[in-house]
Amino acid sequence: MEEDYREFEAKTVDEAIVTAMRTFRSDFENLDIRVISEGSKGLFGLVGTKSAKILARPAQRQDTKAGFPDRETAQEPVQKLGSAPEPEKRPSPVQQAVPKEEMDKACRVVTELLGLMNISAEISVRGENTIEVVGDGSGLLIGKRGQTLDALQFIVNRILNKNREEPVYVTVDTEGYRQRHVELLRSMALKMGQKAKRTGQSVFLEKMNPYDRRIIHLALKNDAQVNTRSVGDGVYKKVLIVPKRASRS
Repeated sequence: MEEDYREFEAKTVDEAIVTAMRTFRSDFENLDIRVISEGSKGLFGLVGTKSAKILARPAQRQDTKAGFPDRETAQEPVQKLGSAPEPEKRPSPVQQAVPKEEMDKACRVVTELLGLMNISAEISVRGENTIEVVGDGSGLLIGKRGQTLDALQFIVNRILNKNREEPVYVTVDTEGYRQRHVELLRSMALKMGQKAKRTGQSVFLEKMNPYDRRIIHLALKNDAQVNTRSVGDGVYKKVLIVPKRASRS
């Protein structure tokens, strides 16, 4: 049964989206969002100010065809003797081809943003949905644990989808960072999975964004001896790896 849309109002669309995320205890990617009003500051920010309004609901299962993953469980595990959190559903990643005109637009946006950041770099398209950035500032562009690169990618996708009914998503990469990062996360997932099985104790990983958490889930998806799930509030959550024998009641 589909859940009805709920209306959220704030000074900006972004703030309204954050409120919706907190209300539904869900990630941005797992919400079905419709913007009613962008809002405005009015004259001198005092007269005629209008709030931004959105409609939001948890993304339905059929929405995964547009590139949205199924909803992740966001509640903290209930600490009861002899019980453990239920395993989280782990959807397969969906790669969606981006139209050429949108990729061209994305490249222009990345170029302009890098210019504002005073980063000199060459921009090229790799595959059907990836923008490759090569330049002396690649280390600066990646940032701590890829946070700067993720922020750039988020802004680019927000700009691309501002007036689109059917969303498109591009990946922004630099000098193969994304693949190296995926391999590191997979290696860590397998290592921590082995630790959980060896000790019989659940293992918490540090807080991660939705994309990184999905890599962890998929890395352990076929391991019959452990379950994984995300716990916490907001966009960044921890991944919990639970050995199966510890989850028996």
